[in-house]
Amino acid sequence: MAKEEKFFRIGFNQILSEEMGKYFELTPLALDPDLKRKEEKGAVIESQYLGCTKTSGIRMGEMDFSGSMVVHFGSVPPGKGYNFPILGFTFVYASKFLIGVLDLHPLSRDTEYMNRYIEPLKDIPPKYAGIPFAEGGRRETHDWAKFYDSGYSFYRWCDGKYLPDLEVAFKDYIEVYCVCIKRAEPLTDQRAIANRDSYMEKYTEDYTYKDPGSAPLQHHFGEEWSERFLKGFLFAT
Repeated sequence: MAKEEKFFRIGFNQILSEEMGKYFELTPLALDPDLKRKEEKGAVIESQYLGCTKTSGIRMGEMDFSGSMVVHFGSVPPGKGYNFPILGFTFVYASKFLIGVLDLHPLSRDTEYMNRYIEPLKDIPPKYAGIPFAEGGRRETHDWAKFYDSGYSFYRWCDGKYLPDLEVAFKDYIEVYCVCIKRAEPLTDQRAIANRDSYMEKYTEDYTYKDPGSAPLQHHFGEEWSERFLKGFLFAT
């Protein structure tokens, strides 16, 4: 059984491309070859960068630890002049152990914004409340990340047998996100633009230096490369 699990592959990045591709034309964007694929110390990381209307690009990565653990992660921020939410996700699979972290991070908390972009998420988390938490796993996001929580985030450490449920949940969030993009209009108010830019700057800094995913990147590929990857690509705005 353990041998079969070693070759198990998750497909969340493919799901994102396929689901968003149903709504928008996605186009490959140029990415530094050194960021696109790197292999060091038994780990391989490969990334994709796709253009999508109104966004600043779909950024996805897969990190494979010699087949013992596979991580899919990504960020889709709004393009310059837009303030719809950021789609952020991380999925980890290791020896039947599955972690899913998923949310649409709101750039504003005013009532109109939350009703427009975030409230459509409210019916999604209850659909998956029956997925049991794995014993000993975290049950909520880290304290620093709560600033970015929509109130309807998906956070689960669970048995790998719930993979199909996490895939459906991911599709649910993507569907809402695509509607956000379709509904989004360019900002015209200078104060709103300034607030948007300030938020995005804080988002890049916090996720570059506080996200727990930076630790394995630094261990395998070095601190300098890790910072360039996170700040210059994955969490760039």
